[in-house]
Amino acid sequence: MACSDEKHDRLSNLSDDLICHICSFLSTKESYRTCVLSKRWESICTKIPNLHFQLPEISDPVMSKEEIKSLQLAFQRRSDNIVKLMLDSKMGCQPHDVHLWVSKAFVNFALLRRTENIRKLRLDSEKGCQSHDVHMWVSKALDLKVQELDLDLFLHEKVLLPLQLSTCESLVVLKLRGRIQPTLNSSFHVYLPSLKILHLRETVTYSMFDDGMEYDLNNFLSGCPHLEELLLHDTFALPINTSFHLLKRLFLLLYMPTSSIKCCPLQINAPSLEVLHVGDVSLTPRKYDLTNLSTLDEAAICICKRPDFNNLYTLLKGLSNVKTLALGSKTFHFLSMEDKLDSLHLLTFHNLLFLTVEISENCSWNMLINFLQNAPKLKDLAIAVGVQCGKFEINSRRKEVGNSRWVEPSVTPACLTTSLITFEFKGIQNIKTELDFTRYIVSHSTKLQKVKIFTLSSKKRRVEKSLRKGSKKSSLLVWVRSLHIFFSSIQSLYTFCFNEKSR
Repeated sequence: MACSDEKHDRLSNLSDDLICHICSFLSTKESYRTCVLSKRWESICTKIPNLHFQLPEISDPVMSKEEIKSLQLAFQRRSDNIVKLMLDSKMGCQPHDVHLWVSKAFVNFALLRRTENIRKLRLDSEKGCQSHDVHMWVSKALDLKVQELDLDLFLHEKVLLPLQLSTCESLVVLKLRGRIQPTLNSSFHVYLPSLKILHLRETVTYSMFDDGMEYDLNNFLSGCPHLEELLLHDTFALPINTSFHLLKRLFLLLYMPTSSIKCCPLQINAPSLEVLHVGDVSLTPRKYDLTNLSTLDEAAICICKRPDFNNLYTLLKGLSNVKTLALGSKTFHFLSMEDKLDSLHLLTFHNLLFLTVEISENCSWNMLINFLQNAPKLKDLAIAVGVQCGKFEINSRRKEVGNSRWVEPSVTPACLTTSLITFEFKGIQNIKTELDFTRYIVSHSTKLQKVKIFTLSSKKRRVEKSLRKGSKKSSLLVWVRSLHIFFSSIQSLYTFCFNEKSR
């Protein structure tokens, strides 16, 4: 005898809003396949708040018969002609043309016929559509009061976004990557009163290739008065000078691939800033003028081209109130090379609790001690040796790191005796300077609770023997053999800026 639950359609008794919420956990394509169930489901699909379309590359293989038949049923209620065009082999379409045509037809079907407002539209495509397609779809999304617009496009030609984007009142999140040019001409009025998150990746770079010139961001940024998060991953030479009174998170990954172009200053006034990540791999140094950083809580700095010492010192001085600080190997290297290190005693990080430092060749261990002397409340110290662009280069034959031998300081840093509870050393080898430094930190840290040692398996026995010898705190040592673990503070900068799909 059949169970009564099998005869009862529970799903049909759910409200439209609840079904829409359930469908939000599916991909857009999967959600629209439910159109075949009934006219009610066809109506529900037009209310799904988030739309994500991935258009294939022209070289993509043909869609499976199952996919085409499933989409056929979804389209059939609206247009029998679409089905006929899709399946008519006499049209002479190649497999990749069918795949491309079906994908574009699906976007038109799901978006252009829609009357309900949408919360989010995301378009991903590499040569899978034309510029006019994107212009049409974005215009429709703006008409539907879209709140989040995410475009990741690398097409044969640049995409010029609709003029109405520059004065959209509903837009809260705008993310652009690739060959896209928003309305950035200074002659156009820009006012995005609701925009809180802005990500620009490689848009300026492509404008330089397409138009032979770099567009000025200042006009666009000045029209975003309520911005709270800004990410710029691009090539910039022109100066940026703007104020963001509500900006809380700033992520910069800047690069200039030629040394023949001078990079102009970057000036930002952000009195509410809480998180700052700066990565600069330009071949020419750039001046950073970041003012009003009194509320800054977390900072990560990785500048690869040696800057003017006064500029770098001024930048670090602006970070003196942070609780979390990460310094890339190049940045720390530049500080170690300067003759003006004595002036660093003027820098005091009163609130610093977490410090991550990448150490490379010719860095000074005594320079690190200077930092510890000026961080009286430090609780967590993490050191990485042999780091390039956030990843470890495992070199079992690596020689001494540091431009001078380890000299035990005459005055013990206050944080070692009062606050340090965790110490991590990643990439340590059986090298005297590194072992001496580690032994000093462990033996002088009276509050220490855990020491994490990351080393190569081939080096573990010797390193462990050297560190445990004569140590009264050997029980605190935790050995980790894998070197494929990233330090969170530094790695977050690379992940956020380099990994395009991470946000």
